[in-house]
Amino acid sequence: MEEAKILLSSLKQGDAKEVEEAILESKKIFGENTLGHILRVAKMVEERGLGTDAIIASIMQEAVVEKKMTVEEVEQKFGKTVSALAKEAASIAEIIDKNFGKIPADTLASLVLSVSTDYQTIIIRIADVVDLVELPAQVKKEDIKKLVGVAQEIYLPLVMKLGVGGGADWRIQDWCFRIENPQGHAKIKALVNKTREDREAFVRMVQKEVEELLKGKVEVQVFGRPKGFKAIFEKLKKTPFKQMHDLYGIRIICNKEKECYEILGYIHSKYDIIPEAFDDYISRPKSNGYKSIHTAVKRGNDTIEFQIRTWTHHLATESGLYWEYKRLRKSKDFEKELSWERQLVEWQKSLGGGQGRKMFSGKRVFVFTPKHEVINLQNGATALDFAYAVHTDVGKRAEKAKVNGKFVPLDSKLKNLDQVEIIVSEKPQIKKTWLNFAITDKAKNKIKSYFGLKGFAVKKKMQLPQKDFKKIKLAECCHPLPGEDVVGVKTTKRKIIMHKKDCVNIKKLAHDKLIEIEFERDKGKTEIVVTAIDRLGLLAEILEEIKKSGATLISTNFSIKKTGYVEAIFGLEVTSVAKLDNLMDKISKIPSVHGVDRR
Repeated sequence: MEEAKILLSSLKQGDAKEVEEAILESKKIFGENTLGHILRVAKMVEERGLGTDAIIASIMQEAVVEKKMTVEEVEQKFGKTVSALAKEAASIAEIIDKNFGKIPADTLASLVLSVSTDYQTIIIRIADVVDLVELPAQVKKEDIKKLVGVAQEIYLPLVMKLGVGGGADWRIQDWCFRIENPQGHAKIKALVNKTREDREAFVRMVQKEVEELLKGKVEVQVFGRPKGFKAIFEKLKKTPFKQMHDLYGIRIICNKEKECYEILGYIHSKYDIIPEAFDDYISRPKSNGYKSIHTAVKRGNDTIEFQIRTWTHHLATESGLYWEYKRLRKSKDFEKELSWERQLVEWQKSLGGGQGRKMFSGKRVFVFTPKHEVINLQNGATALDFAYAVHTDVGKRAEKAKVNGKFVPLDSKLKNLDQVEIIVSEKPQIKKTWLNFAITDKAKNKIKSYFGLKGFAVKKKMQLPQKDFKKIKLAECCHPLPGEDVVGVKTTKRKIIMHKKDCVNIKKLAHDKLIEIEFERDKGKTEIVVTAIDRLGLLAEILEEIKKSGATLISTNFSIKKTGYVEAIFGLEVTSVAKLDNLMDKISKIPSVHGVDRR
C-alpha cells in the first residue's frame, strides 16, 4: 500500500528490509485498514529521526496493545530493544486507557513520565494519538470524546513541556479543535487561506534565511512555526485578524544578552520593520520575569514575529510562563515537575546533545491505596515507605503488607501501579532494623526520631598496603571522592570497599575489617541534594554552575513539594572533593536556594 512505499523509500536498504518484515507481520494480524494507521505512525516516528528499532517498535506496539502478540514473540522476531520499546509504549497506552477519568489527568500524565524510561516510547505514543485525532473516522464514535480528552489533557502537556516537537503540539490542538468546533475551524481556515504545508514551507525558508544571515556572526539556534488554528481562533477574540503579527513565528536563541541586540540589528537590516510591534522585554522585563525581544517584520505580503532571547531567558520561560501563556489545563505541582524535565532536555541540547533518551536515573513510583488513592514515592521505595507516606502512625504500627492482594515483607520494593495495603497492629511494631531498608526521608527520620538516634563515630583502623589487594571498589552508600579521608573495608574475597571515614555504615563493621589506605584516582561519583524555593530560572542557574565547575552531570531527580519547595538531586562526576565543595558553595549562593548537601 502507499503508506508502506512512502515509509520504506525513506530508509536505507538494510533498514527497509527489517521494517518491511514488521509491516508484513502487522498486515497479517490487522489487515489493510488498521495497517494504514500503523504505517502513518511509523512514518512520523521516522521523521523525528528515531532509529530502525523505534520504527519497528512503533509498528509492533499496536499488536502488543491489542494483545495480538506477546512481548516474548516480538523479542523472538525483532530482538530485545524492539520488544522493550514496544512493551513500554503498550504499557503507557494501557495505563492511560484504564485510568483516564478515574484519577486526575495531571497525576496520570506524571505517572506516564515515571513509567517511561526512553523518550522514544513517548514519541511513539504521541504519534499514535496524533494520527487518530487527525483522522478521527478511525475511531468509534463513542470513543471520540475520550480520545480528545486524552490528547488534550495528557499528551498535549507532555508534548509542550518535553519539547517533543515535530508539529505534534499544533496537530493535537488543531485537530481536536476541528473535532470540537468544526465551524470555528472552517472560519480560521478561510481567513488563513493557505495549507499547513505551504505555511510550514514558508517558515523553513525564513529559518534558512536567518541562519545564513547570522552565520559566522553570532552562534544561534533558530526555531520556527506557523501559528495554529486554535491559537488564531482564541486570539481573534481580542485582536482583528489583519492586526495579528505572529501568524508566523521565528525564535532565535543565543548565549549572551548583548548578542540579542546584535541579532536584532541584523534582522532589522534585512526585513521591513513594523514599529508598533516592537517590545524589549530584556531591558524592561514583564512583571512575571519574562525576558525576550519581540519584533515583527514584513516579508512580501507576510508578517513574521521574531523572538530573540538567550538560553538562560529561554530556560526560565519554559520553567513556567509557557504553560500559563498557552492556557493549558493547569496543575501547579505537575507543571513544575514537567518544566524541570524540559529544562534539562533544553540544557542537554545547548551542550550539543541530541533529543534521545532521558538522562534522568531517579524515577518516581506511583502506587495505589485500597481506596485507589495515588501515592507518589521515590524509586526503590518499600512497603514500609508506603506505610509512612500514608500516615506516621500507620508506619509505626505496620505489621504486614499486601501488594496486589498477596502478603509480602515490609522491605519489599514497590513497582508502578502496585496496589498496597498495610495491616497494622494495635501496638507499635517499629524496629531499629527498619533503617536498613527504609528509603524515603520521612520513613527514616520518623524511625530515628522514635529511637532518638544520632550520628555514629568511626572506630580506629589498622593499616594495610594497597598492593595486597587486587580490586578496590567505592562504597555506594557514601561515594568517596578524590582528596577525601577514606577507610577500607576488607571482604572475605580479599577485596576492599572504600568508605568515607565519617560514613555511618562503618559502625556496623568489626575492627579487624577496617584498614587505613592511601588510594589515588582521577575522579569519583557523588550526589548533591539542593533544597530551594522554586522560581523562574532556578534550574538554569544551577546547571550553569555545574557546567562552569567542570563536573559532569550523570543523573538527576527532583520532587516538587506542596509547600513550593523543590528538592533536586544531581548525580555528578568530579575530580576532587575540593571542586565539589566549591560547586556546592556556588550553588548555595544562588537566590532562593536554602540548602546544598552531599548525599
